[in-house]
Amino acid sequence: MSSSLAAREDALPAAVERERVHDDAPCPNRTRFQLDRDRILYSGSFRKLQYKTQVFVTHEGDLYRTRMTHTIEVMQIARSIAGMLGLNEMLAEAIALVHDIGHPPFGHGGESTLDGLLADAGGFDHNIQGLRVVDRLERAYPGFRGLNLCWETREGLGRHLTVFDHPPSLAEFDIYRQPSAECQAVDAADTIAFCTHDLDDALRIGLVRPEWLEEKAAEIPVVAELCKMMKRSVTKPAWDLGPSARDVGRMRGISNLINRLILDVVETTRKNVGESGVQSAEQVRDSEKPVVGFSSDTEAQVDKVCRAMLDEVYTNPIVARMIYKGGRILMGIYEAFIAKPGLLPRALAADLESESPRRVICDYLAGMTDRYAMDLYSMLFQPYARTTDWF
Repeated sequence: MSSSLAAREDALPAAVERERVHDDAPCPNRTRFQLDRDRILYSGSFRKLQYKTQVFVTHEGDLYRTRMTHTIEVMQIARSIAGMLGLNEMLAEAIALVHDIGHPPFGHGGESTLDGLLADAGGFDHNIQGLRVVDRLERAYPGFRGLNLCWETREGLGRHLTVFDHPPSLAEFDIYRQPSAECQAVDAADTIAFCTHDLDDALRIGLVRPEWLEEKAAEIPVVAELCKMMKRSVTKPAWDLGPSARDVGRMRGISNLINRLILDVVETTRKNVGESGVQSAEQVRDSEKPVVGFSSDTEAQVDKVCRAMLDEVYTNPIVARMIYKGGRILMGIYEAFIAKPGLLPRALAADLESESPRRVICDYLAGMTDRYAMDLYSMLFQPYARTTDWF
C-alpha cells in the first residue's frame, strides 16, 4: 500500500527544477525510476561490481561477498523496508543498485590510495565518484555522457550516509535538510547488509574467533541473539546436518539478525512518523532529522558491531595484506600512466583535453575491477605477460 511519504513518479520535489540533467523523452512502458533502475542494471560500471572487493579480495575465494553481491543484498533489504512502509520500491531499488557504483577495486585500500593521489584536488570519495560515473564516465547513449538519471536517484548517491559513509556536502542536494525516505531506507539497508554479511563471511572462514563472538555477545544484545539462534536453529534439525551444522547455524543466525534489524527500522520509522506529524514526502525532506532509521538502542548496538568489526576484521593483518597489495598495484599503474599518458586507452583522449591527466587516470583506475587491475599491472611490469586487454 502506497504511503504519502513515498516519492512520486509523476512529480518532482517542489524545490527541484529539472528531472534529469539532459532532456530525455519518457519511456511509454516504464516509470522514470524503473528506467533509472534498468539503466543502472545494464551499465558496464554495474557489471564490474562482480569483480570488485567488498572486504576480502575476490580472487581469494568464490564465496566471499563482492561489491555486486553486497549491492544485490542491499537492494533486497531496501525493498523489504520500502514495501513495509509503503514507500516507492522502485526508487529504493534504483538507489540501492547504484549506491556503490563509484567504488574502486581492492575495497577501502583502493579508495585510500586514490584519495591520496587526489589529496590536493578534492580527494576521492566513492559516493561522489559514483556521481561522476552516472553523470559523465558511462558511455552508452548518443545524446549524452553518463546515464542521465533522475534527480532523486542521483540524490541517493550524493547523500548516502552510514557509519562509514560521509560524503562531502553538495549544493545541488542541500536544497533540502534531508534526502527522500527511500534514500534513508537504503542507508539503513546498507548498514544492515555490511554489518551482517561481512560478519557472515568472517565467521565462515574462521577469521572471527568463537571467543571474540562470545565476548561481544556479553556486551551487545543483538550479538547475543545471533549466538543463541546459531545454536538453537540446529538443535533439532529435520535432516542429518553432519559437518554442515556449523554453516547452517551461522546462516540461520545471520538471517534472523537481518530480519530483526529490518523490523526495528520499520517499527521505529512508523513511530517517528507518528510523533513528528510528517505527512508527505516534502515534509520528510524538511524534517530536522531523518525519519527512517533504527531505534536509538539498536543504532547504538549496530554501531558497536561495526566498530568491533573494524578492529577484528577490517584491520586484521590478513585483510590488511590484501589491501596493501591492491594499493601498490594501483600506485604502480598510476605512475606508469603519469610517465607515459600515451599508454592510456584512446577513448580517454577527449577527457585528457578537458581534465588533468591525474584526474583522468584516477577515473580509469577507479573503474577497474580487481582482476583487470592485476592483469594490467602484469602487462606493464612482467616481461612474459601478454600486453593485450581484449576482454
